[in-house]
Amino acid sequence: MSVSYTKAAINLYAVLRNLEELCRLDPQSMFLIRGKQLSIQFVIQGGPSAYLLFAEGTCKMSETAGVRPIKLYFRSTEHFNRMIDGKATPIPLQGFTRLSFLTKEFTALTKRLEYYLKPSDERLMEPEYFDIHTQLLLNTAAFAVACIGNYDTVGQKIAQRIPDGVISISIQESGQQVFLLCKNGVLKAMTSTSLTPRAYMIFDTIQAANDVLSEKVNVHELIVKENLLLKGMLPMIQHMNDILAKVPAFV
Repeated sequence: MSVSYTKAAINLYAVLRNLEELCRLDPQSMFLIRGKQLSIQFVIQGGPSAYLLFAEGTCKMSETAGVRPIKLYFRSTEHFNRMIDGKATPIPLQGFTRLSFLTKEFTALTKRLEYYLKPSDERLMEPEYFDIHTQLLLNTAAFAVACIGNYDTVGQKIAQRIPDGVISISIQESGQQVFLLCKNGVLKAMTSTSLTPRAYMIFDTIQAANDVLSEKVNVHELIVKENLLLKGMLPMIQHMNDILAKVPAFV
């Protein structure tokens, strides 16, 4: 797939997916979707697709349609990526009577997401902000790794070398845990699974996880300091980290 396709997949499946967690963690975001019963369909010509479902005070990304849809069309993956960058607007095809949600609450949600994903040094000093920021960073990283492994030319070659099984990535301090399922060279990121992981990447603190995800320190430095524990099928983690190193080029 093209670089633009991979970037669009990351923007949709990794970045916008964070709205699920944001609406669970952030009181302002919870308030914005309170009482909302509708869905947004993203249709990208020649690109990925998904739905965002809003119901009962929650937000969920889905492959299947929800109720009262707002259908947004994008002429290309480049068009969608420009929209994410705030340089283009989607073309509404359905749900015109519900467009006020798009221009008001949903726009406010995306600005709230940007608030947490693009921090200032001052905000990072606030413990509650730092915790939410790091949770969203870890989610973004896991789902972006899956996108790069599935759609990027180099990422696909690396993914083919990952043994089948599940990798667990967790933060002991917060209890957050995400998973990467590897099967026949295809990757799937998940926030829960009933499968037993074959490899574990365990950060002891939120700070340690943030330091790696923000590229302030490398994995080997944390291992030496005993802030990061790797166990199980270590080649799985090594290849995953090779893909993780490519994430900053797309986000």
